[in-house]
Amino acid sequence: MNRKYFSSHGVTLIELIVSIVIISIAVGGIMALFLGTSSSSADPMIRAQSLAIAQSYMDEIMMQAYTTDGATAGRSNYNDVDDYNAITAGSSIEDQFGNSISALSAYTIGVQVSACNPATCGSELNSVNAKKITVIVTHIGLGTDVPLIAYRADY
Repeated sequence: MNRKYFSSHGVTLIELIVSIVIISIAVGGIMALFLGTSSSSADPMIRAQSLAIAQSYMDEIMMQAYTTDGATAGRSNYNDVDDYNAITAGSSIEDQFGNSISALSAYTIGVQVSACNPATCGSELNSVNAKKITVIVTHIGLGTDVPLIAYRADY
């Protein structure tokens, strides 16, 4: 019998090791992709929650009078747009009566109300009495700021 032409039906140890290394690199890349996707998947939910909080505050502010004569103390007594300027950055989230909402303890809020002039509101609102209202909600863990800006005219 002539063994000059020997045929092999298996794989060598070197071929097996090379294929394991190639498969490991591919699986590592796929796992890194999944890890990156899953670690940032909470971000859209946090941004949506922040926007909902900001919108809630903005709706409350926009329903108030443009200005009143009396000064008030405490959020439950706020009666005009300027009163909300007392909500400084880093304040806890509260309901409209000033009660802290513990389920939203990871978020803070700040409200800034300023009179419009060409530098703050542009020249479009130059001829009317208007105020620029900025609400910024921050998630403490991520440091994600969600600003919401509106203008309130004296009408």
